[in-house]
Amino acid sequence: MSRRRTPREVISLAAEAASVWFDHNLVQPLRSEPGLPRAMHFISTHRCNARCVMCGIWKETGTRAEELSPEVLSGVLADRLFSAMEFVGISGGEPFLRDDLSDLCGVFLEKCTRIKRFSLTTNGLLTGRMSTALPEIGERARGAGALLDVSVSVHGMGEMLDGIYGVANAFAKIERTIEVLEELRAEGQLSFSLNCVLLSENLAGAEELKNWAAGRGIPLSFVIGEHRSRFRTEGLDEAFVAPDGQEPLIDFLRSLSEDRSQSAVSAGKYREIVAMLDGRKTRSLSCYYAMGGLLLGHDGRLYYCSHSKEIGRCLGRSPREIYYDPKNLAYRRSDLFQIECLHCPPYTRTRWELGKDLPRTLAEIVRHRFPRSDRSS
Repeated sequence: MSRRRTPREVISLAAEAASVWFDHNLVQPLRSEPGLPRAMHFISTHRCNARCVMCGIWKETGTRAEELSPEVLSGVLADRLFSAMEFVGISGGEPFLRDDLSDLCGVFLEKCTRIKRFSLTTNGLLTGRMSTALPEIGERARGAGALLDVSVSVHGMGEMLDGIYGVANAFAKIERTIEVLEELRAEGQLSFSLNCVLLSENLAGAEELKNWAAGRGIPLSFVIGEHRSRFRTEGLDEAFVAPDGQEPLIDFLRSLSEDRSQSAVSAGKYREIVAMLDGRKTRSLSCYYAMGGLLLGHDGRLYYCSHSKEIGRCLGRSPREIYYDPKNLAYRRSDLFQIECLHCPPYTRTRWELGKDLPRTLAEIVRHRFPRSDRSS
């Protein structure tokens, strides 16, 4: 369970949030081009040991030879584009399939000297590899002054998860992984949480999963499944909740938004998704990609975000030149900001995003702690 923050930590967080709000609402809009990115996501591999019903990335072949080695990645990250990076997330495929994952993490921590938080997203099936690699990665992160966080994807329980993952005894394997993560957390080596993609196949078991995670004292975040070209989701329509069958999905998300056991931040995120699915509004919550983020592919291809088209390849051109290419920036302002961003449901509510939305964040906290019925009594 999370500990209560000290007054000094609260003051520090408040000052950070106020600074982010000032910068992104008053300073950045006056700039002719965005500042250096502060957050990035690295797709370390397209290889995966799961066969998920909502993802076709595992069907690709021959991608291992395209993966950036630690040496090549070091050269890419030496570019000035990455000099202000504070938040780095690594996923796949399955990142723990990479034998050099610890070295990859070390390259990020060495080249991006401002990193505050370093996260790994995994399907949790490779318990042995994780128990070996994580202590070393955690030591490297602590040496760089960064917090290590692990997010385990758990899209159901028991046979339901086995069916979604296409792997026998998947849930039992994840439970063993969670035991390892709990031990590492108790030793102060990392923090960890769970994430669940809501699909047509697991929606009926979402409440049970929520209660199980709460009983274990593990934070759990729900997101809605959606088509993304990066995950090769063409032809996988049956895995996702159909537009004409979204009422149970909306009801579950609405229940989360009204659940006092959820954090105010999580409740606000679910409330936003409900409003978007109901067709009452487009997205209004901030996104770290739009604030100043990027996505780096396993083969060096660069994207503004997970919905972005490829904007260039870092192996043959300076990443900074690619990111700030006038044609790419025009695409970012028009196709992304004016179209994609408006209909992209929020997946995260990071400290950076919360700072930009500071007045709304404070209002969400008040609303959650003092529900309307309490305030009217």
